[in-house]
Amino acid sequence: MTRLWSGGVVIRVWCHADGAPMRLRWQGQGHAVARVANRWRVDFGWWRRRIWRDYYKILTATGLLMVVYHDLMTDLWYAQRVYD
Repeated sequence: MTRLWSGGVVIRVWCHADGAPMRLRWQGQGHAVARVANRWRVDFGWWRRRIWRDYYKILTATGLLMVVYHDLMTDLWYAQRVYD
């Protein structure tokens, strides 16, 4: 079962120099990012309320597969989807 939070859940992320996540804290536990499976940018609504985000589909060293995003307007990171 996949869990989805449409607005995301704020998480703590440590990044590589290129901005890609290398480690995150999810539900009180640290997880090293083993692989970035996909990366994409969303830049929408600049004429209204802008959404400007970098999304990452990641696999952690502990086997957690999830989609996280970096809100480039607020500089906050969010977990949006966790796959079972």
